[in-house]
Amino acid sequence: MKIGDTTAGYLQYLLDTAESLGADPDLVLQDVGLDKTLLKDEEARIDLAYLMRIGFCAIQRIQQPALGLIAGANSSITRFGMAGLAAMTAPTLKDALGIITQYEDLFGRCYRGSSTLVTDGSETWLKFYSIAPYNDYTYFVVDAILSGWTSSIQWLTGKSDLVESACIEFSPPAYQQAYQQAFSCPVHFNQQENAIKLAAGALNVPILHRNDSLHRTLLEQCDIALGRVALANSYRNKVLKVLGTMLHGKTPSIEEVALALGMPTWTLRRKLKDENTSYQNLVDEMRRDVALSYMKNTELSFGEISYLLGFSTPGAFQRAFKRWAGTTPGEYRKSLFNKHS
Repeated sequence: MKIGDTTAGYLQYLLDTAESLGADPDLVLQDVGLDKTLLKDEEARIDLAYLMRIGFCAIQRIQQPALGLIAGANSSITRFGMAGLAAMTAPTLKDALGIITQYEDLFGRCYRGSSTLVTDGSETWLKFYSIAPYNDYTYFVVDAILSGWTSSIQWLTGKSDLVESACIEFSPPAYQQAYQQAFSCPVHFNQQENAIKLAAGALNVPILHRNDSLHRTLLEQCDIALGRVALANSYRNKVLKVLGTMLHGKTPSIEEVALALGMPTWTLRRKLKDENTSYQNLVDEMRRDVALSYMKNTELSFGEISYLLGFSTPGAFQRAFKRWAGTTPGEYRKSLFNKHS
């Protein structure tokens, strides 16, 4: 199981941005161990782990930690593929942002959650789910998403004053000054979520390239494409998405997950059985894949990983890891170090 995936087209765009800043894309791909022929098909799905590695390695090579901000600020709405085209022909900004969130799985899926457009009273927020814990492999992801949304809103409407502020979960990084250039609005760190706040009335602003007939056709194509994303509608995938938002410091019960999905527990058990799996198998599978990803892509301690995955004790994590990988966490991380040294 992958922790999620994105399109080859987006990875290529990130590489192109890094190249414009002085990186050799072939060397970056060599660093991460990804065959560049896999990027030829823009719609091909690539594991999100490669996105994190490409961003990290590119930043190391060009010594530009603001790569995510730069990539987002200079990106086109077409980076969202078919959903982007549907958004640029929508009637209003509300319609356009609704499309980008509704069809997010077409250009990027992650077990941690989904982006949402939320109106709470007089305030409207476009929210990106948490991908904590944060480190040099994940800062740029939040940067690219939020700055990309901001530039897309300006491109779609022709207005630069529709984003009032940006909120970011992690602490101010060393390149904090770059955020003002990317957002042109207040940026608040150490917040409870990653989001941009829209100005009053922003949702009613018309889209510059509105085309009703083309828009309807594009929405139909988006629905067809979404149906082709094999796991998008499986209960296995739905459970994994919910698990990703709950698996922090504790292991959620199947009752909690069923409640989040709005169905009886017995129904969820039956649906998973129909797909030849079980809730406990999915918990174990997710823990295994996330643990391996943390080991490969972060410097988190074994105790921190154990806590994040909801194990009762570090010893329980150590035993589970040996069952998954056939070796201890310490030996596994040592082998990774030796492989890349």
